[in-house]
Amino acid sequence: MEHEDQLCEFLIQSTRELGLTLTDEHIKYFMFYAEQLLQWNKVTNLTGITSHQEIVSKHFVDSLTALVAMNFPQSVTVIDVGTGAGFPGIPLKIIRSDIQLVLIEPTKKKCAFLRSVVGALKLGDVTIFAGTLQQYIDQSVYIAGDFLSVRALRFDEIYEQALRALKTAGKAVLYRTDRLGASQSPPGYSIELEKSFVLPMGHGNRVITVLAKSQSSTN
Repeated sequence: MEHEDQLCEFLIQSTRELGLTLTDEHIKYFMFYAEQLLQWNKVTNLTGITSHQEIVSKHFVDSLTALVAMNFPQSVTVIDVGTGAGFPGIPLKIIRSDIQLVLIEPTKKKCAFLRSVVGALKLGDVTIFAGTLQQYIDQSVYIAGDFLSVRALRFDEIYEQALRALKTAGKAVLYRTDRLGASQSPPGYSIELEKSFVLPMGHGNRVITVLAKSQSSTN
């Protein structure tokens, strides 16, 4: 990979500024992930971002902001809806190997990429579902989530399905560009927290909004 040392240092520094410390294994995984993403992107439309540095900033660091905004207890189940090329699910899994991860993505070519990366990195407890969230919960048996992450989709279009996909005390983790505000909280949810971040190199802002299922909500 071109300028790999500089890219590693950029990743280390950027995550350190978030308050995260990466191990050598984490860095190795992220570098492999970035290279695979760019290689596959030549023949499969995975992302419009084609710069190594932007991948680190706009995909990896961005995905990891949730780990700083909130606490993920040990061994929780995270459902990543509309994961695309694996964001934020795979970066979260790289740092927190204890997480049980469900990646939901309707595009078959993207699912092929996900299976390739998950297999190559030997990430355990990862389920890849080729379909929509509605199709996922329409199964006779499915894994319910402690958390449900949404980064590339409009939550107001899937919030009802998300209620069913989450456990009773489950929470939705939204990756937004602005704060939601209490008056905009969708039915069945209440805002637990909102935390703002500035991405490295002026690559934009990120707001993590955590919505808790209301007591009256049922699966």
